[in-house]
Amino acid sequence: MKNKFILLIMAVVLVSIGSVLAEPSLTVEKIEKNSIIVAELDNPVVYELVINNSGERGIFKIYTLVGVRIEPDKEFELLPGETTLEVRGFPSEELRKKRGFVKFEYQIWGRDLGILKDKLLMNIVTLEELFSLEAEPLHPDDSYAEVIIKNRENINLENVTLGIESVFFGERKEISLGPYEEAKVSVRVDKEGIEKIVAGAYIFSARIGVDGVETDVEGIINFLEKEGMYIEEFSEGFIVKKTVSKKTNMGNTPVTARVELKKDIVSRLFTTTSAEPESVERKGLFVFYVWEESIGPDESFAVEITTNYTFPFILIVLIVFIGVVVWVYSQKAVSLNKKVSLVRTKGGEFALKVRIRVKSRKAVDKVKLVDSLPSMTKLFKGFGKMPDKIDKTKRRLIWDIGDMTRGETRVYSYIIYSKLNIVGRFELPVARVLFEKEGKMKEVGSNRAFFMAEKN
Repeated sequence: MKNKFILLIMAVVLVSIGSVLAEPSLTVEKIEKNSIIVAELDNPVVYELVINNSGERGIFKIYTLVGVRIEPDKEFELLPGETTLEVRGFPSEELRKKRGFVKFEYQIWGRDLGILKDKLLMNIVTLEELFSLEAEPLHPDDSYAEVIIKNRENINLENVTLGIESVFFGERKEISLGPYEEAKVSVRVDKEGIEKIVAGAYIFSARIGVDGVETDVEGIINFLEKEGMYIEEFSEGFIVKKTVSKKTNMGNTPVTARVELKKDIVSRLFTTTSAEPESVERKGLFVFYVWEESIGPDESFAVEITTNYTFPFILIVLIVFIGVVVWVYSQKAVSLNKKVSLVRTKGGEFALKVRIRVKSRKAVDKVKLVDSLPSMTKLFKGFGKMPDKIDKTKRRLIWDIGDMTRGETRVYSYIIYSKLNIVGRFELPVARVLFEKEGKMKEVGSNRAFFMAEKN
């Protein structure tokens, strides 16, 4: 009897486990309605779930186990086919302390049909992070200031209260903002005492309230001079860098526009300006330029400064190129250099001494030096080491050097002569060295040696 009871319990547990692990015949398409969670508020994340039931009708319930309260929280029926269900997720107070993107798991449980698991995404931000605040420049004669408030997230905000405060104004407004929308709010300027305020950039603030929760956001407003000088500066280019400094009189009285420039003593050598400066002063390693000009209403004064780094850039490229050539040349296993010099003869014949220097930078095998006799010349056989082989048909001289160790140098010299009187440039053929390196035959040529024969 006892064994039968135990078997019955095990059967019930196995059936329950099978029911939990099984997955219902559902596919879900998630459509985001709102994924922004404001940490200080109680707003939910909202999704539309388009559920396609490819199985039989059944009773289902949606829930989560990760600190998010899901609505609807009651069971619902799914017929075969497609059903659209709006789901709202309310994060717990502990979860709202997080920042940034957070994924949480939800489950759709079907009575006797199993569990479907999936995830939803939400972005948790603070109320302050929702807004940015700025303002258009304020002229002393303006009666209203234009304040711009922007919704920085993809969330709809209704009945937003603004308490805007600065040294220029103070006013309360109420607005609504759609996702990523910005609103321009006109605020009356308090004229009393404004003439005592010095021109410059000032911080202003707005106490912003949403659903009874408030936060402070700050912005910058530029208070223009009475003359209303507007300054523009921009640069472009890299090798040829062009900088333009422009000042425009936005007021109604003539003003003196002053442009200043500082350059180091090196870059000033490559710098030109569109106008002659009023003064140039050198202090240490820097040179200071000053331009001044009186401009009327709606007039501008601009100075264009161009620094051309083309020459130093080319110089750097040339140095790098030479370095690369030297490096590549140093990687050659064998180098070959050919020189020629005049030889005085008793009979007055034209004769040249040829000197060939072979140097191995790496160990090489089966080295052969091959040189050619210029036409109309002969080899003088009483000087230097004679070639191991002379090809009279092709007029080639061949020396069998054999194997060379790393750093080994061999020098071969011979004399050529001609009965003809040669005048002008006399160029000799390029000598070549053949060798074997790592089982492969390679060839290296020498420089072009020549001699300038003058007329007697």
